[in-house]
Amino acid sequence: MEKVDPDGDGDAHFVTASKDSVTGPGITIFDVRADLRPDPLPGIGDLVGGAGPVYPGHAGQKQIEVIEFHAAN
Repeated sequence: MEKVDPDGDGDAHFVTASKDSVTGPGITIFDVRADLRPDPLPGIGDLVGGAGPVYPGHAGQKQIEVIEFHAAN
C-alpha cells in the first residue's frame, strides 16, 4: 500500500501476498482508482480484495485495474 500518491492522480496501489495469486507468483497487485480509494487506507495485515481486468502496469508488471474494491481491518 502507498500512503503518498507519487503521480498525483489520486489512485492507490496495494501489493498482497498469498498462495493464490493473480498478477504474479505469490503476489497480487491492485490499482485502485481515486473514486474507489478507501479512507483510511488499509495497512499491513488488513484484508483487502478486489475485482477487475488485469493489465500491464507502468513497469510491465501485471496489475488488477479494480472496478470493485473492499478492505477490512
